[in-house]
Amino acid sequence: MNVEEIKSVLKEQREDADNLMSKAISRDVPKEELLVNLSIPNVLAILGVRRSGKSTLSLLLLKDKKFAYVDFDDERLRNLKAEELHMVEQAIYELYGNTNYILFDEIQNIPGWEPFVSRLRKTKRIVLTGSNSKLLSGELATSLTGRHVDFILFPFSFKEFLRFKGANYTEPFTTRERAEIKNYLREYMSIGGFPEALLLNSKQIINSIYNDILLRDVVQRLKIRRISKFKDFSSAIISLYSSEVSLNRIAKMLKVDYKTIDEWFYGLSSSYLIYPVERYTGKLSRIAENKKVYVVDTGIIQEVSVKKDFGRLMENLVAVYLLRKNQNRGVYFVKGEDYEVDFLDEKSGELIQVTYDEDGIKERELSSLVKASSLLGFKPKIITWDREEVMDYSGKKIMMEPLWKFLLK
Repeated sequence: MNVEEIKSVLKEQREDADNLMSKAISRDVPKEELLVNLSIPNVLAILGVRRSGKSTLSLLLLKDKKFAYVDFDDERLRNLKAEELHMVEQAIYELYGNTNYILFDEIQNIPGWEPFVSRLRKTKRIVLTGSNSKLLSGELATSLTGRHVDFILFPFSFKEFLRFKGANYTEPFTTRERAEIKNYLREYMSIGGFPEALLLNSKQIINSIYNDILLRDVVQRLKIRRISKFKDFSSAIISLYSSEVSLNRIAKMLKVDYKTIDEWFYGLSSSYLIYPVERYTGKLSRIAENKKVYVVDTGIIQEVSVKKDFGRLMENLVAVYLLRKNQNRGVYFVKGEDYEVDFLDEKSGELIQVTYDEDGIKERELSSLVKASSLLGFKPKIITWDREEVMDYSGKKIMMEPLWKFLLK
């Protein structure tokens, strides 16, 4: 490609971007905080699973700024070489003038892109998006020590889902509103929060998104050859949502060596499709044994997993809520010899048990929560489907909160 051809592509991309911004649903992100951190020579990286809305969010962040936009996921630019990126820079200047902000979408598609951005960041405010947690690995990470801000974007939260639906509720909630919100929550659990699936009102698009993630963000990047086996592995992992996962056991089941299985697991997590949560064994001791696995979106669980368990789906929603809130930090599960608690949220100082209380809360869930709270000193909480009260159990006051209310915070 030459500069004129690139300029033509960038012009089309900007027209598409302007159209996208005009229809975008606002996201619940710390916009001002992100922009404050976007100062020369800092780089802002918006990361997250493919098709979660990273491009739209980045465009909205810069909407009131004079900025240039380059989408390297465009097939016309995807085959550019690192040494040709200077032509992209020239095209930017010719099309946009001396702009202060530049948004590079999925720039990791160009091998060896790091020196290009490292040079530009000295005079420009750079925003990058990427569908892989290793976007800032290698040369750029070394040169950007302490000079980049990462933000993980998830598909729509339940609150954003309601905004998309045009459903606005404020406390205090009426009986009718509570019923409506719970109906919306069931729909959200079924279709999930991928913007594209909601825009097209189609669950079929979720399969396309899932396969896109597997092939483009894992298979291609890890150069996986045993694609059929890998897809079996991915299905097995997705089906184990909200459960502890033994990679050794899966390796034996699929008759694949452990090193390969471990690499595949890394590929799924680095693409933000799954989130492994580690066990917490004390204030100073954290050990990496088996991890519990949560899936980025319940829509994918519904399409991929053979078995759907309502309680486990509730737990997955709580996990993603906490991971989103804490930006994938400070979330653990707790397990001792005779007790287990679904979550420890270090940020809020809470131990959280999730239960579908259709037949009442099980004794072991209560005793586990109280024991862990006594040992670790964190506040106990139970997320239920519909109950809201304060329970007194073994001398501990336990807050019970409906899932819908918890997700709307």
